[in-house]
Amino acid sequence: MKMKKGAIVTVLSAFMAGAILTGCQAADIGAFAQMLHNPAETQAEAEPVVCQGSPEELRSELDQAGFYVQDGTLYEFDTLKLASEGKLLTCFGNNAGSSYLILNLPPAPDQDAAAGNPERGWEGERESAFDDPEIENAPANPYFSPAGMSFKLRQDEAVIVVAPLPDPCKYWSYIAYDMFTAQVPGKDYSNTKGFFAIGDDTVGKYHTIFGSIGSPVNMLNAKHDGDSPFGTKAVIVLCGNSAVRDTVSRCLTEAGYPEGMVNVMEIPTGVYRMGLEKGRDTFSLFGRISQPEDRDAYEAYMEGLSENATVFRVTPQTEVPAAPFDVKPLQTRGSGIHEAAKLGTCSEDLETIREAIISKYADEYDYEELATDVAFPDGMTAYLNDANAQGDVHDAAYLISGDFELQNDEDFVVVYGVNHAVTGKARYFNAVLHERPMVNGVCSIYDSMLSGSAAEYLADPSEKADDYYVYKMARNEMDEHTALIPYATGNEQGRYYGVDNNSPVFVLFRIYLDETGVGASYYELVNDHVIVFHKK
Repeated sequence: MKMKKGAIVTVLSAFMAGAILTGCQAADIGAFAQMLHNPAETQAEAEPVVCQGSPEELRSELDQAGFYVQDGTLYEFDTLKLASEGKLLTCFGNNAGSSYLILNLPPAPDQDAAAGNPERGWEGERESAFDDPEIENAPANPYFSPAGMSFKLRQDEAVIVVAPLPDPCKYWSYIAYDMFTAQVPGKDYSNTKGFFAIGDDTVGKYHTIFGSIGSPVNMLNAKHDGDSPFGTKAVIVLCGNSAVRDTVSRCLTEAGYPEGMVNVMEIPTGVYRMGLEKGRDTFSLFGRISQPEDRDAYEAYMEGLSENATVFRVTPQTEVPAAPFDVKPLQTRGSGIHEAAKLGTCSEDLETIREAIISKYADEYDYEELATDVAFPDGMTAYLNDANAQGDVHDAAYLISGDFELQNDEDFVVVYGVNHAVTGKARYFNAVLHERPMVNGVCSIYDSMLSGSAAEYLADPSEKADDYYVYKMARNEMDEHTALIPYATGNEQGRYYGVDNNSPVFVLFRIYLDETGVGASYYELVNDHVIVFHKK
């Protein structure tokens, strides 16, 4: 690693001092379950943390501690909009109806900025604020639009985010990702599911991993100021060096950001390839927000997000020796109780529903029944298998159907199954119709829409109606339990906000936060079902 001329030699001792942040500690299952049912009440039991910090004070403390400090931004990442404008090469399987947040960072000191593609409207990366002309620069990040969303990190760098938290909503979280990793020389990726290539011979040839690193920070486990995980602030620190973490911790405390609002996301360098050299991994930090209670407040939050958030990329002026983190254990999925145990006669009920659905439409329609299965593995498993995790998060279980096509405007899709929110296997769940190859989510059904939807398909709906659901995705409204599928052609919002007939599509089910506070175990779920009806 290159060393800056005239660097502060004494900075190393500062990195070895300061209080250690433990980050988001896993709570026991009972505590998670209590927070799941009443998070505000649980948070109120502790003395609220008071934040008196400012970005200016934090920058000053970091400067004094021997860091180069560069500004980044936090903003909404609308994949459908960017793809429709030709600025994004994939929609990354967006969760239709939910929102994403993303960081934008400049390159590290003495790292080249990646060039964009003006013909496609792709801006290049902004240059680093610290570039010594006497030192040969490290190669640029492999370019991916939007510039700066995917970045390499030196093993002793950190990213600090002071994030304003959204107002009450069903779910929010932040999670770090290994975004792109170098292709293995000589390996044939032609049959690798979800393979997506970027880069070139100069910066290295990469492919998508998009695999989560560790546990997310969410509204159930976040350390934040105030007495609620909504409408307050949290600090997130992303780094791979415990000595750097300690110094950043001290700077935050002295700048008025107490330990009680700081969440550390640790990158275990024994697994991931940190560094600025050609072929080193790139990283990203994503936020998710789903189902805000007050839409006006949500819109105001999004409009002010970039201005109200603080994002710093901090780099030691003198390289700090490696002080790696171990791989932290994830909270185990599952409670040990299968969903079927809470429903009694679920196999009989589901068969009754299936037969009733087919009987209702079989005279006029041919149909195909599609099984669902685990969509993709957890992030670290995907990384070690050199595979695409497609933006997983440990808060969710994912089930996917096979591909199919809508052949005309009268074709439609029926999704049905157990209401996972009623059984306690989900704080929320949904079914989203996605198109290939851009994997753009265009039509979504949330559990909040399902009340009474299965009643007409059950022999005795009086006691069981809300234990199950039946919902349609169609071009035209068939009944009150129909979600409309928008067209791509002529869509005023943009091409990838819809899907046309005769395009390959599939249904992805997301099942968020069971009674233990993480994604449900796949071995405790009753899989959802898909039937596609084609007009005869």
